Amino acid sequence: MKNSGLLKLLILLIKPIDIFQVVGLRSIRWFLYRKYYGCPNLYVDSGVEISSAHRNKNAYFKGTGKINLGKNVYIDYSGGVEIGHAVAVSSGAKIFTHNHDINGKFKDWQKNGITYSEVVIEDYVWIGSNALIMPSVTKLGEGCIIGSGAIVTKDTEPYGIYVGNPAKKIATRKIEELDE
Repeated sequence: MKNSGLLKLLILLIKPIDIFQVVGLRSIRWFLYRKYYGCPNLYVDSGVEISSAHRNKNAYFKGTGKINLGKNVYIDYSGGVEIGHAVAVSSGAKIFTHNHDINGKFKDWQKNGITYSEVVIEDYVWIGSNALIMPSVTKLGEGCIIGSGAIVTKDTEPYGIYVGNPAKKIATRKIEELDE
């Protein structure tokens, strides 16, 4: 994309400005994020950061459906992030796809290598406010709910409800899909 540098600059400029909450103006933010990330149904609130925290040739961000990102959401796509349809990520939630090798050969962990992990967030997932999705997670199963403040360290089952630190499954959603 030849204008990607300009789009990224515009995103950085408008990211912290709350004036883009006004109905007519927030569509400008949506337009910029959609164009830059190639996600036609991406809805982004103020303060959202989608970035590759570390250089990685395999880094990518892919959204395949309607995605709502709340205020101050942080998504690190260093290892790759794929988000499905009808996904909501509430304010302050963070998704990480990299980690530093703390058991490497150096005492100073910053000198050790970085490991990357890809995460797939399937359709109909709802991530609550201030939840953390750690780099050990490779899949959030379809329809699962991550409670506010939960710290997810393992993959989740479809339609599971997860809360706590570390997040544990407390229930399974009971879904009755109605034909339209």
